[in-house]
Order: sequence, then C-alpha cells, then structure tokens
Amino acid sequence: MRNRRIIDECFAADGALATPAIESDSVAGLYAHLPGGRWSSVISQAWLHMFGVPEGMRVVPLEGPAHGPRVGLVVARTEPASVLAQALRPPAREAGVREALDELLHSYPHGRG
Repeated sequence: MRNRRIIDECFAADGALATPAIESDSVAGLYAHLPGGRWSSVISQAWLHMFGVPEGMRVVPLEGPAHGPRVGLVVARTEPASVLAQALRPPAREAGVREALDELLHSYPHGRG
C-alpha cells in the first residue's frame, strides 16, 4: 500500500486531508466502484490506457508539481552486460514514457459524460 502513503503525502503537502471510504489493493478494484457514480478515485494516469474513463465519469488532472517517486531502469555494471540489460537500454532511453502519459492524460480533458 505504498501508493496510499504517497497519495496521503501529496494531499498533506497541499494542506488537504483525504478520508477514503473504500480502499483496494488493486486498480481494478477501484475502477469497479466508479461506474455507479457515487465514488471518485485518485488513479495514476497510466491506467487510463488500460481502463479508459467509465461512462458518466470525467478525468480531472491534479494540478501543481508532480509528487512521488521516480521510476527508472537500473542494471548491474558488469561485463559482459546481460542480454536483457542490453535489450532494455535502447527502448528505455527512447520510450518517451512521460510524454506518452501526458499525451494520454490530455486526450481525456473532460472524460465522458
């Protein structure tokens, strides 16, 4: 539940307190509660690609500086480098993950509904 601690820290940094009514250990569990229209959720924009925006819902991007951990590819500095490390380096450099996620987020500025 590290994500929950990150979200709580983000709210606290902005002087807000979130009081969850439902907690889940999976994003699918959170999404399952959304279509009823009674709940909302804080979910990473990366999940929009997989789940989309439920009918009658909309995406509201969080404003302000990005909080949370950075993600990266870490490989051992050994010779010869592993075949997997060699294969992952070029796509990791060229992936443009941040840009792709930002583009995806902005493709849902109002969501559906």
